[in-house]
Amino acid sequence: MARHLSLVTLSLLVGFVAGSGKGFEVVELSDEEKAKGLSVQVRQTSGWFTYGSTIADELDGEAEIAAAIDQEERESGKKLFRKDGNRPATWARIKPFAIDITAVSNTQFQKFVRDTKHKTEAETFQWSFVLEYLASDDVVKEVDGAQGYGRVKDAPHWMAAKGAYWRRPEGEGSSLRGRGNHPATHISYRDAQAYCSWASAGEGGVRRLPTEKEWEHAARGGYEDEPFPWGSDVRVDKCNGWTGAFPKENDEADGYAGTCPVDSYEPNAYGIFNAVGNVWEWAEGGNDKERPIRGGSYIDTIDGSANHALRVSSRQMVSPDSGGANTGFRCASGSALNADGREIAIEGLEDDGSGGMSQEKLQQVVAEEGVEGLTKYLASMGQNNAKVLTPAEIKKRQAEGKSILGGDEDEL
Repeated sequence: MARHLSLVTLSLLVGFVAGSGKGFEVVELSDEEKAKGLSVQVRQTSGWFTYGSTIADELDGEAEIAAAIDQEERESGKKLFRKDGNRPATWARIKPFAIDITAVSNTQFQKFVRDTKHKTEAETFQWSFVLEYLASDDVVKEVDGAQGYGRVKDAPHWMAAKGAYWRRPEGEGSSLRGRGNHPATHISYRDAQAYCSWASAGEGGVRRLPTEKEWEHAARGGYEDEPFPWGSDVRVDKCNGWTGAFPKENDEADGYAGTCPVDSYEPNAYGIFNAVGNVWEWAEGGNDKERPIRGGSYIDTIDGSANHALRVSSRQMVSPDSGGANTGFRCASGSALNADGREIAIEGLEDDGSGGMSQEKLQQVVAEEGVEGLTKYLASMGQNNAKVLTPAEIKKRQAEGKSILGGDEDEL
């Protein structure tokens, strides 16, 4: 049985991890970007981070619920999701990129539409989803009338309102008055891509949607294994979610019933505003049938009692042409090197020749069961000397001038 003193990574082989420094730097806007009114971006440095949902992300009593979900998944063979909509966590490596500190606002989107005459998909469809709680009596009456488009069967609080789009967030009769600095909503994946293309023109460089890894790395703000951008404290006053008996009551403990300004609340340690709550944000990934959105929205809850649990790991997959009253986006820039992928660093792995330690098998285990499941799998396969390295351990070894195999860098 051969002992492999090499690093196993899932998706690709990795040598060293660059130091992260303070984690970000502000990117100066070009004159053209200023003229377009684009958001300031912060550049993220490379490194490893926790990626996905972990037990530590769960609140009181949720560890048992998460364990039950994992058990049901193993017994049923079905892929199940936790309350944040994500899969069990792994580690991921990020390469340098930059990302907007705020979601794109109505004022910014309006500038784009004026310059390009872009027509959103909600305008083309001539309707979009509106939350009943925020709709006028006339809109509710029209939706439920004989000529109305009705409601979502399994979520009747969402209504198909005629004439709803980014300029009329709650349907006919509503407007953007007083909400120029709120996030643009009713934005589809293709609408977001069109904005990024317009924002890319000229000397400012290419803007695009962030990949899921980029989005979550920025949202975490340097915290490892914490549920919120500010750490682990449960604070409803730190983000814009639902507070009250959904969907009929909202006590606005966070200050808002619907959307809030894109720069509300304190930013995280990377300068990112509203990394959880306010609006779901499009990310690059998925396929032509479904694309990821991240972060949760104003209808989601800190404790997961209604809709998704608000976490930096909050995630769902939706049709790219969808984009209701709680869906927006922000831009990223830089070479698209951070495609979605789950990566693990393992040292001391022994290959018994059975195929149980192959890249393909380890990748399957970590994709389905996360780091905890991989650790249990290695133990069950008799890999007593194998150790899954955490992002903190990898960073520490790099800072000490050691390779992530435990030796000195110049030994490789």
